[in-house]
Formats: sequence, structure tokens, C-alpha cells
Amino acid sequence: MSPAVHPARMPDGERARAALTGRTADLTSQQHSATVIVSPVTQRAGGHTMARSRPLRTLSTGDRVLKALELVAQRHDTLTVKELAIELGVSLSTAYHVVHTLSASGYALLERHRCLRPGPALYRLAACLPSPSARPEALEPLVDEIGRITGCRTYLAAWSDRDVEIVYVHGRRGVRELPGLGRGFRGAAHALALGKILLAGRERRDWPDYLQASQFPSRTPFTLTDPSRLLSELDAVRQHRIAYDREEFTLGACCLAVPLTPALHEPVGLAVGISLPRRRFEAEGELMSALLHQVARLQVFGT
Repeated sequence: MSPAVHPARMPDGERARAALTGRTADLTSQQHSATVIVSPVTQRAGGHTMARSRPLRTLSTGDRVLKALELVAQRHDTLTVKELAIELGVSLSTAYHVVHTLSASGYALLERHRCLRPGPALYRLAACLPSPSARPEALEPLVDEIGRITGCRTYLAAWSDRDVEIVYVHGRRGVRELPGLGRGFRGAAHALALGKILLAGRERRDWPDYLQASQFPSRTPFTLTDPSRLLSELDAVRQHRIAYDREEFTLGACCLAVPLTPALHEPVGLAVGISLPRRRFEAEGELMSALLHQVARLQVFGT
């Protein structure tokens, strides 16, 4: 078996993949229907195109890992690798690959008698998850954990006095910072993934004053300034419960965000998001989208 690797020593991409393993029983009934959608391709300045949208496939590996974690949690230390392979409908070698993935990231432990039990990383992640009704301050450990897992600057936003407000930021040295987007920032809801999450489900009359005009303020050539285009995108945000900012707030930077409230609780009051360079978004956007979806489900249904 591969030696255990502490998540903090993994490269950013591997930490994100490790995080996809994060969790157990309450989520499995939803995991098989989870697909991540990105909205349509948009023309970039200078005639180049940027992949604004292509349907993204369901992460079957992630599904297997989540199912494996559920089984480990249900069976405690009585589940063997062979039984896991049968439950997942995969070969023994594929089951060992899942086990090694979980073991390397600390989410499950393989005992000497070849049985699996939950690992310390799973308990640490669960400990970061407050109740859905928690105050924003209680969500700060969760935001910190997302930042450590992804290696991205991570933001917590709330709907406050008819606008989006950044209430907490996690960032480490060397991670690119979005200009001006610090704690206490308000505005540009239409240009931020966090803002789109918080606008979705609200009547336009409840939006900020700067979004009551026939054209919205532009921050970059990619900012959505046409109200009809923004409304169309917000429909997709409500449906898929994830929002994107593709260089709409700052050139060269993209963001993803998800709500931190159950689907039935609309409009959304809290959202968490990450920012990353455009090239990393193009390479790892699918992975990051799935990660944030899982984190949101854990926060809403977990503990």
C-alpha cells in the first residue's frame, strides 16, 4: 500500500482530488444524479474563444469514492476490499485503486486484516461543518479548509442590505488576489460568481440600485451588462446551484461559487466561492466544480 501523504503536502490539484473523497452516508442518494454544467462559450477579446460552456460529464470516479466512504462509515471496520469491489461493481484492482486514493489522503484506513475504517481526514472535514443555520462566523473554518484543499483564495459572501458583501476571505501568500475583493467589499454582484448565487431567486426589484438600469456597469469585456443575459444565466444558477465568473470581474481570473443553504431555502443568504487563474480554471474547472458541489451538500446535509 502506498505510504500516507498528508493533504497539506500534496500539489493543489491532488489536494482537490483528495477532497472529492470527502464524505459519507447522507449524500449518496443524490450523488448519482450530480452533473456539473458550465454555460455557453463566449468570444474573447482579439477573436479568441474561451470555453464558457460545455456539458461536463458525471465524475464516475468521484461517485465510486463517495459510495466507498458511505460503505466504510456504515460497516465501520468490517468491510473488506473484496466486498467493496462487489458493492461498487468493479474489479478488485479498481477497488484497491479507490482504497489507495482514500488511504493516501487520510480519508480511510486499511487495517492489517484488509478491512477499512474511516480515517482522520474525514473526521477533520466533518468537524469543520457547522449547522445550516449557523452564523457566517461559524463558517470560517470551512472556508479555510476549502482554501487549503484547493490552494485557491476562498471567499464567504452574504446577502446584506440588498447587495452582496464579502464577509470572510482565506488566502495564503503567493495565491493571486482579486483586486479590491477583500472583507467588507460590496457591489459588482452581476460580475461575481458569489453575487450570481445571491441574486438567483430574488426579484429584480430587490437587487442593488446599480442593477436597476437598462445596462449594468462593465468591469471587463466579459462582464454581463445585458439584463436579459444575466437573467438567463441566473436561471441556470438556480437549476444547477453553482455559478461562474469567467474574467467578468478581473481579467485573467475566474471564480466558482455555490450556495450554503438547502435548495428549498430560497433566496440564498450565504455562498462560498474560490478564485483561480484562467488557465487553471480551464484545466481544473470540472474538478473544482464537483468539489464545491460536494462541500455545499456536506454543509447542508452533513454532521
